[in-house]
Amino acid sequence: MSTPEPAPRILGIETAVPETFYTQEFALKFLKALPFYGEEASQRFLERIYQGSAIDKRHTVIDDYGKQPAEFRFYPPSSDLRPEPSPERRNDLFIREAERLSLRASRDLLEGLPRFDRRRISHVVTVSCTGFSAPGFDFSLVRDLGLSNGVHRFHLGFMGCYAALPALKLATSICRSEPEARVLVVTVELCSLHFQQRLEKDIMVATSLFSDGVAAALVSSRAEEGNDHGLSLEAFASRIIPGSEREMAWKLGDRAFDMRLSVYVPRLIRDNIGPALESLCREMGVERGAVSFWAIHPGGRAILDRVAETLGLGPEELSESYGVLREYGNMSSSTILFVLKRMLEGPGTGNVFAAAFGPGLTLESALLRKLDDRSP
Repeated sequence: MSTPEPAPRILGIETAVPETFYTQEFALKFLKALPFYGEEASQRFLERIYQGSAIDKRHTVIDDYGKQPAEFRFYPPSSDLRPEPSPERRNDLFIREAERLSLRASRDLLEGLPRFDRRRISHVVTVSCTGFSAPGFDFSLVRDLGLSNGVHRFHLGFMGCYAALPALKLATSICRSEPEARVLVVTVELCSLHFQQRLEKDIMVATSLFSDGVAAALVSSRAEEGNDHGLSLEAFASRIIPGSEREMAWKLGDRAFDMRLSVYVPRLIRDNIGPALESLCREMGVERGAVSFWAIHPGGRAILDRVAETLGLGPEELSESYGVLREYGNMSSSTILFVLKRMLEGPGTGNVFAAAFGPGLTLESALLRKLDDRSP
């Protein structure tokens, strides 16, 4: 009887964020000082969402904040930041920073795997919902990393916060069908480019949560390249929550990308995360009690709180998710890879349940296995 092939694994994950960051305290003070938010009701709403966000700081590719208008490089030289930048200006900055930050994260990843020959990368899978161009940063990665001109490229666009899991699923499928494949997965989300001065509560809440971050992961079926280190990719599941497509959406507006983020999203996730976990465990023949780690996309404090309540998890079991939220905010699709990186580098071995949520409303989940213990 033949031995089943081992599951493809993530050999490593590296992340990158822009050098500029601001605290939530600074962001609240900055917004309240803008004339546009001068009404008392707007000020009270801003205070409520920022003070309850569970975020300490966030990173941005825009370095104008805190400077004098004459020093601005992105906004016009006016203290009220008006007229607001055009979609073209926002996307031009995306193109430059996506190339720079994706290259940084990918180089760091490959340099951290000294036994791996980057010329063996056969596929590049990129992800973003915050900007676009052709050729895109996938093209520049192949060029600047010195990869083969014959590398296969795939881009997953505008799927939102859950897109890293379909990207890992695609990489897994490639490695299962082509055992010699090595797949570089890179997510680039520069959400801060789409800040707008608008009084719709959806927009104001999104402004309080989203930030910029990039992640790179390498997926392979060949264990020897990872020194027995990594996260094996065991199974994936997807669930569309019926009738929820109006609760979270992402589209191009007159000035930037417009985010709809309904107050009902945490409740919808709460009501559906349990069935998703159960179906994935049944598929893998794994008991719920056999899950050792929980990698939940920190879309916001309310989402993590509802997931913890539904699954009966304590704060320590979601410490990586809360920690990423606190230190970085919501970086859309990159965020779950920031969480998995912490798990990969931490102590313990065992099953990992990962879940992320996005427009649709769609819930993507995966079962992984942490293969080695990084205890000091």
